[in-house]
Amino acid sequence: MKLTSVVRNIRAIPSGSRPPPDDGDDDPQNRYRTSSLSSGRLRSFGGSKASLLSRSRNHLNEPGLGHSMWERKFSIRKSLRRKAKSIEQIDKEHLPFKKSLFGATLEEVMDLQKESHPNNHLPWILPLLADKIVELNGRSTEGIFRVPGDIDRVASLKVSIDNGEYANEFPSQDPSVCASLLKEWLREMYDPVIPNDVYQQCLDNCEHANYCSSIVTDLPDVNRLVLTYTIRFLQSFVKDDVVVHTKMTADNLAMVFAPNLLRCQSTDLQVAMDNAKWEMTFVRTLINNLDTNYMEGVV
Repeated sequence: MKLTSVVRNIRAIPSGSRPPPDDGDDDPQNRYRTSSLSSGRLRSFGGSKASLLSRSRNHLNEPGLGHSMWERKFSIRKSLRRKAKSIEQIDKEHLPFKKSLFGATLEEVMDLQKESHPNNHLPWILPLLADKIVELNGRSTEGIFRVPGDIDRVASLKVSIDNGEYANEFPSQDPSVCASLLKEWLREMYDPVIPNDVYQQCLDNCEHANYCSSIVTDLPDVNRLVLTYTIRFLQSFVKDDVVVHTKMTADNLAMVFAPNLLRCQSTDLQVAMDNAKWEMTFVRTLINNLDTNYMEGVV
């Protein structure tokens, strides 16, 4: 088809079918100018920026198009604002929330039990699990503390204790499950039982029984009581008539419990591995030498 016939056909289109000319469209440089998308600007064809803005305003002014779209948009926004609640509003509603005994500091745990166990000097979960391990024949269970309990049963017991569902019937009859949960409670403590500020002293003097005992004596009260109770509990497992069944010597118990009582702060794996043997030596020294007689009857 020749160019003259194309032009003739275009001229034959009724004037009402063609869009009205905009200011600046007569300039061929403006008509075919394209702005780059990669630079974040609008890509436009057939008009200058002023003409595009004019078209946009005319489009939004057309009934049934622009106004309805913006009305729906702002209506949704207003609805969301009405439904949204601020943190302050949620706090004021006092939504039911029960704090966990796991992952808290010792001070927080003691504060949680002020009403339920006002006379206790120890977190009640510690003697509870220790007594259950003994009651369920943990002292005659081979590999106690070393062999982990079933992970699902440990998790279930954890939830039950947190919810107080143990008074009438204890949820587990497996000493290894109770032993695993005891280690988990110590390990997940927000701050370790042996504070980080004396960590290096423990390692530097791990073979000196008197110095190790003095470190324990100088700990904050609740830390000292928890650590001494735990060591006294472990001391009952290193008796010859118990070891013959459990196969867990002082070395074995120290290896298992050291990571739950001490916490290396270094992110260097080699440093952590090097420190592990000194952590174990410190705990073993406590098991073999720490005087825990004053903890008798303390709960």
